[in-house]
Amino acid sequence: MDHRNVIDHQGGVHEGLFNSHTGFLIDLSCGAGRYKIVRPYEQLDPARITESPLSCPTCKEIDGAGPAAPRHLNDLTREYAEAVLALADRRGYRPALDNEGFRLAFDGLKLAKPPAEKHYPLIREHLTSMLTERALTVPEGTPQVLVEYQRYTGGVVLAPIGVGDRLMRNGIASGHWPIVEVTAVESTPDGAVVTIREKNWPPYRCSGSEAARWFFKLDRNPGA
Repeated sequence: MDHRNVIDHQGGVHEGLFNSHTGFLIDLSCGAGRYKIVRPYEQLDPARITESPLSCPTCKEIDGAGPAAPRHLNDLTREYAEAVLALADRRGYRPALDNEGFRLAFDGLKLAKPPAEKHYPLIREHLTSMLTERALTVPEGTPQVLVEYQRYTGGVVLAPIGVGDRLMRNGIASGHWPIVEVTAVESTPDGAVVTIREKNWPPYRCSGSEAARWFFKLDRNPGA
């Protein structure tokens, strides 16, 4: 999450919370929402990013971090995201990042949804960052094989393959997009070899370079 000061339409200066991969303005620390800065369906004008000091009273109070300061929206929404991810891990599958998935998660957690519903975009951003960090981590000593990983809120990174990863075959040419699981990544004299398990098929092996051409990384099993 990037923090940069931004100017609203009335000239006030707020602390903005941005997607660190795409530069998208998600919300303001005061919780006023991104539309305080941009009109609906409007892109952020780079001229609204400023080095000027904060003038929004709530943003200033939060930034002061004194004992009476309100919780920073960034910290509050990260805690929501951690709870949603922990629930998904207990259930054994990745969290749904759409609004309905969040609603069901908060129902399951028995957390008070307001103001959570208002801040789904920030919660989603934190969850995306946590899942990205997990996707970029494999057991120490795993031979390096890199494939593309698409972040839910935007941005593509190269992620290593490890045992327990779920991959999706690149079906652009065939229209077939099966999801597979990695069961082994081994070093051989000819380079890394990846063992793949696909539903209704016996396990098969491919080279690291083939894996990089054929697959995208979806996520990593939390217990792997």
